[in-house]
Order: sequence, then C-alpha cells, then structure tokens
Amino acid sequence: MYFLDLSWLALILSSVAAAPATSLPTPSLSCQTQSQPNPIAAEYPTLTTGTINGTVAVLPIEYTLARSIVPSQYPILNGYKHLLPGFPADKYPLIIESVLDHDIQSNGIAILDFSRVVLSFPFVDLLGDGFSNFRYERYVLITPNPVAMAGAAAYGEIPVPSTFEPACDGYALVPASNKNIAFNVYQGIDQALGKPPTVAIEVAPAGSAGPYPLSFYKNVTNQPSFSTGVLCDNFVTLYNSSVTEGQYAPVVVMGNVSVAAPYLPAAMVFTGVYGLKVDRAFIENNYMTCESLKGYAGTGSGD
Repeated sequence: MYFLDLSWLALILSSVAAAPATSLPTPSLSCQTQSQPNPIAAEYPTLTTGTINGTVAVLPIEYTLARSIVPSQYPILNGYKHLLPGFPADKYPLIIESVLDHDIQSNGIAILDFSRVVLSFPFVDLLGDGFSNFRYERYVLITPNPVAMAGAAAYGEIPVPSTFEPACDGYALVPASNKNIAFNVYQGIDQALGKPPTVAIEVAPAGSAGPYPLSFYKNVTNQPSFSTGVLCDNFVTLYNSSVTEGQYAPVVVMGNVSVAAPYLPAAMVFTGVYGLKVDRAFIENNYMTCESLKGYAGTGSGD
C-alpha cells in the first residue's frame, strides 16, 4: 500500500482533495522510534518489507452499520461467525489498526517511517465467489509522507494527513499508570489548534487471553485489502518472526477506543474492547489484480 512507482504520485492530489477539509501538518523527524529493525529485509531483498508496531483491536459494531458502510454490491461473508462462535449474532467485527510502519525497504531503497490508523471491514466478498475474503478500507489517517500517501491513493483510499501522539512509535505508556498505553491521532492541524483527537486509543494488558484467538487476528490482518476494487494490496503480516516472539510476543489488551466522524457516520466510543499490542514483520505485494487473490490465505514464513 505504501511503496510505489513515482508515476503514481499524481494520484495523491485528487485523493487528498476528497478527504475531509484539513490543513497539512508537518511530519516530525526529530524523534527516535523504539521499534525493532526489519528482520526479513535480507531474506526478501526484492520485495517491500518492514515492520508494523502498534495495536490491533476489534470494535463490535451493529451489523446494519457495517452493511451501510461497505458498498452494497459486495456481500459480507459469515466467516467471522465460524472463527468467533460466541460473537453476538447482530454484531460485526470492525478492525482498527494503529501502527508505526518502520524500516521499510525494497530493492535497496528505504522509505521514512510513518504512522497510520485504518478502519478495516473484513470478510467482504469482493469477487462474488462466496468464499474469498477481502478487507474494505476507505480512509487512512496517515503521516504526511508523500510516498506513503500516494501509495494509499493508488488503491483508491483517501489518505488524510494527520499528526500522531506519540509521533515515532505505535503507542506510549500513560505516565500515571505505567501500564496503560495510549495513541492519539489528530487530522490536519487539529492538535495545534487544541481540538480533541480524531481517534483515541487507551488500553492496558488484559491479564487474560481475551475472547478472540490469535488465529482470528492472523486471519483478519492478512486478508487482501481494497477500496475501489480495481487493485488490491496483498499485505502479508507475519506472526512468527523475531519481532513477534519471545520478549516481543503479542500482548492481549483491553480498553477504550473513540472514532470521530466521518470515519464512522457518527462519532462513537467503544469501551471494554479487546485487541493485541503487537509488532509484526510484513511483506507487501503491491498493485495486485483482485482476481489474482481469489481464495487467498496464509501468513507467510518467519525469519
């Protein structure tokens, strides 16, 4: 999604114009990330690889709300009901990912780190075959990195230039607790204007396994993503590389998430939601025809 031929850069102009009205923030280059280096760059030197460090959370929303957002021509498959047999029948698992993309490399070219937040609607039957699962994504709140923004625009997503707190990590400890972690996102220059965050996440270790198995997170975060359905992003996240094992193993978290309009039709606050604090290596196969990903499954090997 975020590495592209320079010929795609012009696409950013029309996509940013379609985003909610906002001024362009200035990205911070002065901070130092705590994310671990890309562990698979040498193994896949000709592919786009890197790490994404942050939080993946499940936001149970009304199925009718999901159906009103996902374009009507695409059915929503019921795969999540099989993966989550106890999930409420009238709910749908909206996925929010708030991450720092770090140490991105491809063919000897490096891309500056950037942060992003995206709402993903998984289990969408893009191809109409009744079994291939895709993620529908419309907006991405993103550091104003021209390459990253144009990469998102090439898929038809609307990149919204934003500022992030913290600026160079996927989360930060809340000082008063020393265990809660927080991540705030402000569209445009809202932070400088003293406005509330567009997306706010505050979670803490759950102290339990939580209601969602790791297999569910692997499934939903590895479904190919699309916006307009012309091109698809095969963004493969690995749960078995050195940045996701041992001392860096995923941590189940629970807490609160708020999302402002228009990223959902109305502002919503989700309390007591579960997710993972996790760092993952990724391999990205850009600008795939969606048909070529029919029946796609798998999370790739480790390092």
